[in-house]
Amino acid sequence: MAADGSSGTFSWRSLFADKLVESKGSKQVEVPVDEALKGKHVALYFSAHWCPPCRAFTPKLANTYSKLKKDGKEFEVVFVSMDKNQAQFDDYFGSMPWMAVPFRDDQLRSVLSRKFKVQGIPHLVLLAPDSTVLCGNARAAVAADPNGENFPWQGAEEPK
Repeated sequence: MAADGSSGTFSWRSLFADKLVESKGSKQVEVPVDEALKGKHVALYFSAHWCPPCRAFTPKLANTYSKLKKDGKEFEVVFVSMDKNQAQFDDYFGSMPWMAVPFRDDQLRSVLSRKFKVQGIPHLVLLAPDSTVLCGNARAAVAADPNGENFPWQGAEEPK
């Protein structure tokens, strides 16, 4: 049985609801979750504009993301904002090449933070295409393997 309760394949909607957003210039466009993430490894990126370590890590993650996409890897990043307001989210998310949980969905952002035991940011968790956790500390994996040669990263335990 799939995680969404059906007998079919896993649905990312069971984790994210129906829509994510992606940045298109100065606008944010809604993207159907299952269409965007089907069959992909997904990294949940918990981060915030106000966090200096996050702002230092984001460009490194963006470089790794670009390399993996260029190499044809089935990979996507979903930004889960810990920003304090919509303006901070908009400014920070506008610099990112991936999708995000809509800022207005603060309940979902909180649920994801608890589910994946986020105790500090930046925090990156790599999920398999069926949403199982492959790497609970993917931030360290990206730092150790910036070219993604060992992708999909596995084995790093979640922080306690």
